[in-house]
Amino acid sequence: MREQGTVVTVHDGVVDVRMQMSAGCAGCSVCSQGAGGETVMHQVSDTLGATVGDVVEVLIPDGIRSRAAAAVFLVPVACLMIGYLAGFLLGGWLDRDPERMAVIGALIAATVGMLGIRVAERTLSRNKAFTPRVDAIISPSRGQE
Repeated sequence: MREQGTVVTVHDGVVDVRMQMSAGCAGCSVCSQGAGGETVMHQVSDTLGATVGDVVEVLIPDGIRSRAAAAVFLVPVACLMIGYLAGFLLGGWLDRDPERMAVIGALIAATVGMLGIRVAERTLSRNKAFTPRVDAIISPSRGQE
């Protein structure tokens, strides 16, 4: 996916870009909301040398959106279900209240799943294949004209 935005900060080969929300962006969660309600994409890889004020095209790898959706929605639900089932079966086997053990198992599994998502997110953030990057400088800032 390609989006346009304006560079707001530059530091050591990465830039922060203020983005205009498009229909394709909805629910992506790659960007964050700034204090003034603006949408900012942080830590965008920049090998082209963009400067503050440049209008740039940002290439967001296609795998980010589908993997983020799976991580945020599918993993916690799967962990809850597996933990509930394991706790229920374990409760019956240990001669404890199966419902109580099921809830405890679900909470433990969901917590482990969320911690796993956090570790995976940190690992993937270092992988260049999943990192948004500046693909083109569309309009240099006025200071460079």
